[in-house]
Amino acid sequence: MVEGRVRQLKGYQKSHHLPDGHHSAAQAFVRKVGHDNVKELVDQFYTEIRSLFGYKRRDFQYTCEDGFGCIKTPDFDLQVRIDQCPADAKNYQLTTEITALHNAEIASDDRFHACFTHHCETLIVEFPGSINIDEKIDAIEDIEEIAQYLSYEPDGSSFELRLIPLDLQISVTESEMTFQLLTLRDLEKLINHSQKAFEILTAVGLGAAIG
Repeated sequence: MVEGRVRQLKGYQKSHHLPDGHHSAAQAFVRKVGHDNVKELVDQFYTEIRSLFGYKRRDFQYTCEDGFGCIKTPDFDLQVRIDQCPADAKNYQLTTEITALHNAEIASDDRFHACFTHHCETLIVEFPGSINIDEKIDAIEDIEEIAQYLSYEPDGSSFELRLIPLDLQISVTESEMTFQLLTLRDLEKLINHSQKAFEILTAVGLGAAIG
């Protein structure tokens, strides 16, 4: 994700005014003046993906309008969108997201890492249903290997694991689990270390496989 000032977007003109709050009109404005930024990035991805993976034109589905872009390939789906920053009304957030993997092996493909390592720094796993945070915290505290890396909210709304040996921060809520590296962005490392964390967390019912 990239964040910046709205006035730096390609579609912003001198006659425009920066958003003064968070509302639907402000969001629509950010998407309008940021559309060219989204299209530039989506078109760049299209070219790189075609070059790296050798897909033919008919293998792609390409959409880009109103500050939102989507590329669908046989192996994965990609989305790029621009939104008003929740923390600062005068800022934008440009987000690149891999929304689906149709081929599990693509997650370990060097071409995939080369294409997205500078754009994707977070791995998100959504749970099929709500989990009981208190139960997961109790189970983790019983595992000496990882208990020392645990912190959590007193109200039981979420918890975090800073797994120093894996250079990984894991944040868990009732609905999802997110993974980020503690150091430099590296998609291959993020995927590999997240998979190792899944193997550790299988003992508390949070295990999974990427893809």
